[in-house]
Amino acid sequence: MITVTGSRIRRSTAFDTLEPALVISAEYLDSRALTNVADALNELPGFGVGVTPEGGQSGFGVGQNFVNRFGLGSARTLTVVNGRRFVSSNAPTIFGPAAAGLQVDLNVIPSIMVDRIDNLSIGGAPTYGSDAIAGTVNIILREKFQGFEVRALGGITQRGDAERYSFQALAGFNFGADDRGNFMISGSYDKANGLISTERRRFAQGLTARPNPLASSVAAGRTPGNDGRLFNTPFNTGNNDNIPNSVYIRDDRFSVFTGGGLLFPATGAFNLATGAPRGFGAAGTTNLAFNSQGRLFDFNPGTPFGNNNASGGDGFNLNETLPLLSPLERYTATAQLHYEVADNIRFFSEGTFYRADSLELVDQPIYQSNLFGGLSGPLTFSANDPRLHPDDRARLAALGVTDFRLTRASRDIVENNARGRNQLYRIVGGFDGSFEIGGRKFYWEASANYGRSTGTYTQTVLDQQRFSNAINVTTNAQGQIVCNPTPTRNVAPGGVAPIADAACVPLNVFGEGIPSQAALDYVTTRTRTRAVLEQQVYNINVSGSPFSLWAGDVSVVAGFEHRVESGAFRPDAFQIAGRGRAVAILGNQGSFSTREVFGEVLVPLISPQNDIKFFHRLEFEGKIRYVDNTVNGGFTAYTLGGRWEPVRDMQIRGNFTRSLRAPAITELFTPISNIFTAVPDPCDSRNVNGGARPDVRRANCAAFYRQFNLNPASFQSSANDATIPGISGGDPNLDNERSNSWTVGVVLQPRGVPGLRLAADWQQITIRGPIANLTAAQIASGCFDNTNFDTTDVTRANSFCERITRLPNGQIVSDPQTPGIRTGFVNGERIDFRGATAEIGYNFSIDKVGQFDINATLFHLDRLDFNINGIVPDPSVAELGNSRWQGQLNLGYTRGRFGWDIQANFVSAAAINILDVFETRDRIRFDEQILWNTTLSYKLRENSVIRLTVTNLFDIDPPYPLAGAAIGAYDTLGRRAALQLIHKF
Repeated sequence: MITVTGSRIRRSTAFDTLEPALVISAEYLDSRALTNVADALNELPGFGVGVTPEGGQSGFGVGQNFVNRFGLGSARTLTVVNGRRFVSSNAPTIFGPAAAGLQVDLNVIPSIMVDRIDNLSIGGAPTYGSDAIAGTVNIILREKFQGFEVRALGGITQRGDAERYSFQALAGFNFGADDRGNFMISGSYDKANGLISTERRRFAQGLTARPNPLASSVAAGRTPGNDGRLFNTPFNTGNNDNIPNSVYIRDDRFSVFTGGGLLFPATGAFNLATGAPRGFGAAGTTNLAFNSQGRLFDFNPGTPFGNNNASGGDGFNLNETLPLLSPLERYTATAQLHYEVADNIRFFSEGTFYRADSLELVDQPIYQSNLFGGLSGPLTFSANDPRLHPDDRARLAALGVTDFRLTRASRDIVENNARGRNQLYRIVGGFDGSFEIGGRKFYWEASANYGRSTGTYTQTVLDQQRFSNAINVTTNAQGQIVCNPTPTRNVAPGGVAPIADAACVPLNVFGEGIPSQAALDYVTTRTRTRAVLEQQVYNINVSGSPFSLWAGDVSVVAGFEHRVESGAFRPDAFQIAGRGRAVAILGNQGSFSTREVFGEVLVPLISPQNDIKFFHRLEFEGKIRYVDNTVNGGFTAYTLGGRWEPVRDMQIRGNFTRSLRAPAITELFTPISNIFTAVPDPCDSRNVNGGARPDVRRANCAAFYRQFNLNPASFQSSANDATIPGISGGDPNLDNERSNSWTVGVVLQPRGVPGLRLAADWQQITIRGPIANLTAAQIASGCFDNTNFDTTDVTRANSFCERITRLPNGQIVSDPQTPGIRTGFVNGERIDFRGATAEIGYNFSIDKVGQFDINATLFHLDRLDFNINGIVPDPSVAELGNSRWQGQLNLGYTRGRFGWDIQANFVSAAAINILDVFETRDRIRFDEQILWNTTLSYKLRENSVIRLTVTNLFDIDPPYPLAGAAIGAYDTLGRRAALQLIHKF
């Protein structure tokens, strides 16, 4: 008898589940050369884009791995190990790597210890409690192992980068009289090197979508065929002209700043009518910037696309600040002990220790630009600044320049990339056993589970006060450049005046790489933040069959669980005071506990012994759990379902489940905090024809254009392209998320075809009151896609519009002292999911030919709608990472010592935003893709095997012309190989 995921009732087979389940075997991990279970899960159809070491990283969780079943959010997938909860590593802060919740970092699990991974859809809440709305990932570990096993793996891409290494060992032995005890210990070391995006062709090409200029504004001689756009799309002529408002371009660059500094006139506009940056001279076409020698050169602005970007030229390449993969180094040790104290009592314990070091290779630097306000606005210098070369001062004088503004991406000062160290330990201990009453056998278990996860995060950041001190300079009596605490005009924007400091070192920002090391040491500091999460779980349960009916034994389970979750996020004094460029980062602390009672019943209504035609077997199953939470009271989760076998070969199954997700520490206790966020402004000329209600949006935006006296065809919101300051916070009065879900499916195991199994299931989830940090996009949509809109007062047209603060020119305020948008955690309206899963497995052998293994999994996403603001739903079906059709085919062949596996992963065509229309962008839908992987294996001897695995066999790039948007949804690393050796003693 075994226990299956999603139930504590013992079963006869692992397939005997009420809910749809997919299983990843240890053999699958080995075949794919995967040393991280998250990578295996993310390959499965039905898993959306999770949190991984790929792409940009949070400063408080670099390299972590959280999975996302059905695209419903990683906080709605519960991860357990051996059916028991595992402590989270998701830092309790709004600045963490994922949405708030108790997500488990799957980096912690060593692959050598994995027996299998069960993926149960929907029905885990009555068995395990909160968070199992989308599903439950149950990692089953190996046990009672005897012997010694070692593994070594090395991998590299065909381009000679992103190397990875893994060394793992497992030892186990029996001990005691009659081998009553077993002890296992494992250790693993894994290292994966990082990669910057420009080391891949697609990113190096700088392909992205930018505003399509109006035909009336383009310079003479410019045509769609020569200006850098990819698809020869005509120039825009206005809204509703059947011409896309954005076009894909090559060699995208920010034309309004550089790494060394771009000069602008001291007053007036930053752009010419063509969208090009405004320079000097009568026509404003003399553009000057500083080179790496600190000298002025003639800046090539490229071909403008909008006011901020260009194709080509000398502007800043943002892709150079994007990591494609963050390096991660992991150390894991585990131990297991089982000992039969008596014939019917067993002691068990599990221990895990984990440490990981991670680094974000690059991140966006500090900026001085017209795209931002406050401290990050342009610097203003005198043309007689002593840091200027005399020849450059003369050149500026010849142009009549007395003062100038300077924009800059100061990656030579700080890159804001974070370094993290995560440590975790977890101890489980308990007893289980059996007893008899009236000749009937019952099973019991009592366990205690304690886990603690700590994260320490460090970062080199700018000290704004010292920056202001060092950027304002003068000369002393000896002609030396020194800091000036009393300048006539503060060079630095934002109102932080310089102060006298004997340690001050003058900072020269005229050219990338020009600042001295002494100046860098003075204006930067190292921050240190610590996050701690603790979990305690105490569980006792009893199961068995108290009586029988006409069709067989009735099985029941009853139990009690007490759980305590606590967390703290502790930034240092520098961060709390907001003395850098980031917003002030406040600490957070809180806890909650639950008392939970649960039960299950399995009632056989008809069995084969009843011999009823078309009713080979009929069973009813019910599960219930009452959760009493110290924060928000009680909730009852339950499942009602059954299985009907008309004939022995066919089973029809279905269930209805009511689930919950309780608010997490971040959602409950986060104080009102400052944030930075981009806002997809609906009235931006690129967005005005989009949204779920385009007619409503256009009508409301017309009132917006009138109130702010804007040109509808050319208005571009700065918040659409650059982050602005806002505020957010938690709410201790949040309710539980409430989910009603149901599944129905069929399982076929025809006796006439041994080794064949087919399963297909329909699944539907409706979540009421989903907890979410109301995003800028949801607020903006709630404002302008809303039929409740006062056209006479656009800034207060409805409650969502009142959350946005605008300037007289219609732009959203970009000043930390006056946040431009106000977000916060709320119970939203609803989330709706509908989808189908299907699986076929067939194993057979042909004499003298070999063993064949076929497995195929299919996922169809029918509906995925997020309606947080209660105004308009945000449909996500057929968007990147949530393709409507997803499939995986695995073919395996074994003969003697030789084995060959081949895998195909399919995703159907997808869009960045399914609400995009033809006028949004000149490519709104991206092609389907099939990615092929293969493995060759050879048994060197009975206990040794060597494998060569190739991932992305045909070196396929993401669908053209996707780049940054493809990260997480598609493979971006290219063809790579891994060689693995496994030896058992």
